[in-house]
Amino acid sequence: MTGSGGALAAGDTTAAAHRATLQAIAEPGAWWSGEDRVAIVRAARAAPSCALCSDTDIAARLESDRAGREHDNDGTLPPIAVEAVHGIRNDSGRLTRRWFDHVIDMGMLPESYVELVAVTASSIIVDTFAKGIGAEPYPLPDAVPGEPSLERSNDVVDADAWLPLAREGRANILRSLGLVPNASKLFFQAFESSYYMQPDSRFSLDRSQVELVAARVSAANECFY
Repeated sequence: MTGSGGALAAGDTTAAAHRATLQAIAEPGAWWSGEDRVAIVRAARAAPSCALCSDTDIAARLESDRAGREHDNDGTLPPIAVEAVHGIRNDSGRLTRRWFDHVIDMGMLPESYVELVAVTASSIIVDTFAKGIGAEPYPLPDAVPGEPSLERSNDVVDADAWLPLAREGRANILRSLGLVPNASKLFFQAFESSYYMQPDSRFSLDRSQVELVAARVSAANECFY
């Protein structure tokens, strides 16, 4: 990946992994079509410039608090899906159980929400990397025709979270998307392509340098996981 104005180039392995992530998103998922999943990425890319999201006078992310105002939306996704994408992309620090319950009450299935989270988060990994090296985001691939598989896992438990989690035995982050295995696979393949602590990673920074950068970025982003 290269860009104008002095953009850095992504390594071949990273670039290939990011292209593969977007291509996987373009395929039909378990609860969203390929067209819907590509639209989720478009919504995530548009979220930072959304007029509603940037209005600091809005104290809560609930439709009842907005006097009828809507998010910027190209019309492909239902408004509640755009609300969910924009909330995850722009305002994750203020999302609450009340907000999540509102999303579900407005008609989104829990399985659809899990997949939407995975697609949104995977696209953020790819796009923020591009932004970080000064490059333009990759063009989105054409959606692959086909129907969602409606796959879900029954090997989940109620762990007092917003959604059922995969059974215990793994770290919570690995359990979080367990309701829809296809969604979990998508996200963690995207995540691992940018995880610098893999045993076979080849980077010019050593581990202590990577952890210093990661700690400062996490603090700046108020990421307290």
